[in-house]
Amino acid sequence: MKKAKLLIVLFLVASSTIWAQTLSDAIKLTTNEQFEKADEAFKNLIQFQPNNGEIYFYYGENYFKNENIEMANKFYQKGADINATNPFCYIGLGKTQWFQGKQTEAKANFFKAITLAAGKNATVLIKIAEAYIYGDNKDIAEALNLLGQASKLEPKNPAVYIAIGDAYLEQNDGTKAVDNYEKASALDPKSVRSILRQGQVWNRAKNYNLAIETYKKAKLIDSTFAPAYRELAEIYLRAGQYGNAVYNAKRYLDLNNDCSTLGRYAGMLLGAKQYKDAVVAAVDAQKCDPNNLYLNRYLAFSQCEVGDYPNGLLNSDAFFAKATVDVKIIPLDYEYHAKLLSKNGKDSLAIIDYKKALELEPEKLEINGDIANCYIKMKKYNDAITYYKIKVELNKANANDYYGLVRAYYYSKDFINADSSAVQIIKSQPDLTLGYLWRAKANLQLDHNNEKWIAKPYYEQFIAKVKPEETDKNKKDLVDAYTYLAAYYAKNKDCPNTILYFKKVLEVDPTNAQAKNFMAKPCN
Repeated sequence: MKKAKLLIVLFLVASSTIWAQTLSDAIKLTTNEQFEKADEAFKNLIQFQPNNGEIYFYYGENYFKNENIEMANKFYQKGADINATNPFCYIGLGKTQWFQGKQTEAKANFFKAITLAAGKNATVLIKIAEAYIYGDNKDIAEALNLLGQASKLEPKNPAVYIAIGDAYLEQNDGTKAVDNYEKASALDPKSVRSILRQGQVWNRAKNYNLAIETYKKAKLIDSTFAPAYRELAEIYLRAGQYGNAVYNAKRYLDLNNDCSTLGRYAGMLLGAKQYKDAVVAAVDAQKCDPNNLYLNRYLAFSQCEVGDYPNGLLNSDAFFAKATVDVKIIPLDYEYHAKLLSKNGKDSLAIIDYKKALELEPEKLEINGDIANCYIKMKKYNDAITYYKIKVELNKANANDYYGLVRAYYYSKDFINADSSAVQIIKSQPDLTLGYLWRAKANLQLDHNNEKWIAKPYYEQFIAKVKPEETDKNKKDLVDAYTYLAAYYAKNKDCPNTILYFKKVLEVDPTNAQAKNFMAKPCN
């Protein structure tokens, strides 16, 4: 009997050790952003320990960190139902409420977790503090209070100082953030998380070179730590080094070759402006994760950029149809949806979404030009002028804005202001043909019956600015310019120049009837 009892005890101890190691491994998979592998690990753990609330909490964390708050909350709640005295799942429930702006309910769950832990579990305090730090509604003071308590309970726990560093980083206090990350590194020299966080400090400070070197250091400590490659890819994107960005994104995919990572990879390719490849990656990811709305976002943006407007609109519509209160809709979602609507001939609807984008990002003044372009297509020229003038009045207008103004004024028959806007195009881009062409068009309308021929110098300047390789795309306007000049010289009885310009018309348009008729019986 004694031997049997001893064997049972040894089995339970061994089983407990195996479980602890396996839970640690599962958590590490989540930290390494290997979410699908972590999912399998947590499933196995639940089979072994079906009533352990802590497993359900970390299973929920795996979904939360993969931006699936609905599934995360499902596992938090299941853990609380199965193991009501375990504090961790109440942290998870509180965290989802905190992220949803339900602060009173969240604090009630946080209080319950602290009460169940009797204030003696540092990890409980750290996890609650993280919710206060990372949520949209931050409470950094309370986070630091909880982390202060945690540091007294476990003064040698690196996770405490990483969280304290995160709190200071959210306050834009990079010095204190780095001090705490370095404390964490001193306690655990192999902690890639603390090194990664230091890189994020330099990243925020836009010291990209130092950030890159820091991320490389993290890779040396653990070459399989996928977030280091993701961070490197993202920082290379911001630095405009797209080749390096794609290389590190591919390395990230190689380490975590699962469905969710393929989706992230598609997003990185989009950021690197590799739009065709982004479409391919996102379509592949959709085969195993058809309900991932972020893939619809990546596809909508990328398909818009490659000119696949019908499918882009379908994916943009699907994104908005799937979006819930837990999904943060960004200005670009509205902006691309508007572009796709406009490209599909739905300008009145496009204007609505452009205005939503502008409400979220009023400093993005170019959206005013997009709205104005839609109004021009709808022949609502006065509305177009209103939106173009917003940038003009702020001294932020460029040649495209003035080109829009030229057209709006011209088609509303305000030729004086059309001419003035064309002057601004010439000032901002003197080598661009548009300014001279539209000055010619506006002055042609101002000069009734060609009484003063005031469009002549602008047509001549336009002709001079057209490069030989640009002749085909300027064919119609060149014909108009040459015909105008031929008429001018004919009016002034200058036969050689009249012949010269009608010949130029025929060089550009050999079938031009007016020029052919003249050349059949040229003047003497």
